[in-house]
Amino acid sequence: MSTERRRARRQPTKLWRVPVIRTRRITPRMARITVGGPQIDDFAGAGTDENVMLYLYEPGAELPEPLTLESARVAMSRVRPYMRTYTIRRHDPVANEIDFDFVLHGDHGPASKWASNAQPGDEVIFVGPSPAYQPDPDADWHLLIGDETALPAISSIMEALPGARIRAFVEIENAAEEQDVDVTWVHRDGVPAGSSEPLVKALTAAEFPDGTPAVWAAGERQVMQAVREVLAEKGIDRASVRPATYWRLGHTGS
Repeated sequence: MSTERRRARRQPTKLWRVPVIRTRRITPRMARITVGGPQIDDFAGAGTDENVMLYLYEPGAELPEPLTLESARVAMSRVRPYMRTYTIRRHDPVANEIDFDFVLHGDHGPASKWASNAQPGDEVIFVGPSPAYQPDPDADWHLLIGDETALPAISSIMEALPGARIRAFVEIENAAEEQDVDVTWVHRDGVPAGSSEPLVKALTAAEFPDGTPAVWAAGERQVMQAVREVLAEKGIDRASVRPATYWRLGHTGS
């Protein structure tokens, strides 16, 4: 079985300019923003951890018209957006809808600030999509690990694996942040986000199925390094664990 993280072929990269259709607070600290319309009728969604780059412009920014990927890049010397990567939680090609889930941190990050105040009719600009993770169909079982920033991808990966043996561990703030997803919830309960302690403890105590897993993991950079070490201690080939950095402690992200 290959130890490489398999990726679908990259779709043509394009800039999309789409209105917000609805917003919903799915937990106290997670907002779901649904965008859509005929503007995305040719969006090629691939599921799993496929993501796009949000372009968050300051209110009142004078954007080139028509706004395309090329014109946006040319204009960056005078009007540069905040750029943040977000996983597509759901793509419905029939309804022409895309869901994004945002972890809310108040006004401490441009994406969190925008999502906290988003209303139907607001405009979302994003570029993508990225290639998507392709779970290995020959894996004996699947191991998914991350924090709340990785939860949209983990949920989507699980939906792509009906009938497969899956163990998933998701670190969240507390029980109020749990969603209707069949995972092992790891509560921080006051431990600061970015500490490896909660996930390391949960993984160390876990009993894993026999066989060789396909591993997908994403979250804070140093936490992911600790996760890789504890999995190696539990006998999982270090080369098969290639965690993605979704954020870094001390660096402003979302």
